[in-house]
Amino acid sequence: MSPLIDRVAMESVFGPEELVTVDDAALAGVAHEPTRVFLRDVGLPDRIGWFEAEQRLIDGDLRIGGEAWQAVSEKYPSCPFDMSSWLSLGGIGMDDVVVDTRAGAVYCIPEDGRPHLLNSAVDVLAFFLHALEEERPHYDPEAAADEGVDPEGARDRLLARMRRADAAAMEDEDSAWYSVLRYVRNLMQDQRTGPHLSAGPGLHRPGPGGGTASRRPSTTDGCRAGS
Repeated sequence: MSPLIDRVAMESVFGPEELVTVDDAALAGVAHEPTRVFLRDVGLPDRIGWFEAEQRLIDGDLRIGGEAWQAVSEKYPSCPFDMSSWLSLGGIGMDDVVVDTRAGAVYCIPEDGRPHLLNSAVDVLAFFLHALEEERPHYDPEAAADEGVDPEGARDRLLARMRRADAAAMEDEDSAWYSVLRYVRNLMQDQRTGPHLSAGPGLHRPGPGGGTASRRPSTTDGCRAGS
């Protein structure tokens, strides 16, 4: 099956020099073939837009599972996810983004929230990031076109595209994507605190489970932090 988005489409908004790909040798431990092929042939943004790639991904020094992920797993003893095959891809804002190298699903780990499904596959993650950049002139005052911004329209169009592409992932109202869409709707401002969200480099803090976030915990999928 072809990926949801290809290299040409990704280059159209990010540019070829801003896409991180990984060679076959480094990807040898990635058992899920569609994930392996996508990371090799299409790639994810380096440090542009909403996503910041993990430095080890950029360097081709992939670390799958291991003690660090075991520690994260122990923090959430009731979580149904098997983290032993997880690989850190990078971050969106302060949230860490990982992929299950066996099954291909993409997960998000906020520091104060709970691990949750972010996307059904890495190509869907890339599709969402691409869609956000296509709509950027309509919600980011710094990138606005001559006709001005339309944040409500941008938010509605993005939500519709996201639901069509990955309905299961968008069922979770605590998903990081809804935080992103809140910023879109509010012209890159956090409605609660007011600061501008710098959707680009410097926000993601690398680590085994990686980033930090202030999103409230939820137990909708059974992932509760242990005491």
